Amino acid sequence: MWKRIGRSPALKTGLYIAGALVLALAAWLLRRRLLAIFTPFAVALAIAYVLNPVVLWLQQRRLPRTLAVAAIYLAFFGLVFALSARLVPLVVREADRLAEGIPQYTQQAQQLLNTFYSAARRLNLPLSVQKALEAGLRDAEASLVARLSRIPEMTVDVARGIFNLVLVLILTFYFLKDFEMVKDSLYLVIPRKNRARARKILHEIDTSLGRYVRGQLLVSLLVAAATYLSLLLLGVDFALILALVAGVTNVIPYFGPFLGAIPAVLTALLQAPALALKTALVYTIIQQAESHFIAPQVLGKSLGLHPLVVILALLAGGQFLGLPGLMVAVPATAVARIVIRNLVVPPVDGR
Repeated sequence: MWKRIGRSPALKTGLYIAGALVLALAAWLLRRRLLAIFTPFAVALAIAYVLNPVVLWLQQRRLPRTLAVAAIYLAFFGLVFALSARLVPLVVREADRLAEGIPQYTQQAQQLLNTFYSAARRLNLPLSVQKALEAGLRDAEASLVARLSRIPEMTVDVARGIFNLVLVLILTFYFLKDFEMVKDSLYLVIPRKNRARARKILHEIDTSLGRYVRGQLLVSLLVAAATYLSLLLLGVDFALILALVAGVTNVIPYFGPFLGAIPAVLTALLQAPALALKTALVYTIIQQAESHFIAPQVLGKSLGLHPLVVILALLAGGQFLGLPGLMVAVPATAVARIVIRNLVVPPVDGR
């Protein structure tokens, strides 16, 4: 039987496809457990990938790799812990203020909505539109209150998060220390005849994504810092939380700046309409500066993806994985593009 399968390329290909589909189905059914297992490894590997060029730079200055890793490791995570020690209490206090102020903000939002209804009646908007807005407000309020009410009950989640953080710290050190060994070990599972092509694919991925990923992190940090200082000067409530949202959503192409600005403008609107206009203007200035001056210098060339492909990737990522999907959709699409292009195009002799 196996000899017959080996002599039939079509049958062998069919079995490969069937096996891949079975594995994909099993992975989808077990996705939550698989994510819980592999997420710390993925995060640690991503951090190691970002920090590895700095380790290589120190090695070029004749510093042993273990010492270089220890220096970068301590500097990076020391900075993270120092910032966390200052930022986490501020975020917690702002979250508590937000939870306490939900009824007041809801009442203010209802007053603004009533004002809008008065204007809508003068404009003769359909009654269905007004009812839809009322239902949307009630649903948003109920969802937000339900989420915030779980804050005191998240002890188990916090404990799990601390365990994962410690695990990421340990894994990152070993990934950095043995980065080349980890990379070379990936080739051992690839048949010898395909290793040259695999090296070429990984080299293209590193060249395409390396500067983009590291640059995107720096740009997002600059956007978050500029947003925080601006909102602080304007007197907008929850400036730190809103700045963190702006920094996180900034990695999402096209839609990210808009998604990050909505919570800040709405928060400012609940304080004063004039403040909302100022906040919108500040976000516009920051994003214009980021897109025209900062990003071109830091990010360099784009990933070479057509805007339609980027939008399709964002829609798919958001549909399947929510916000994390939006954040990784474009880099994942760029990686898939490189892999498919190299697998479809026949290899050149000698590679």
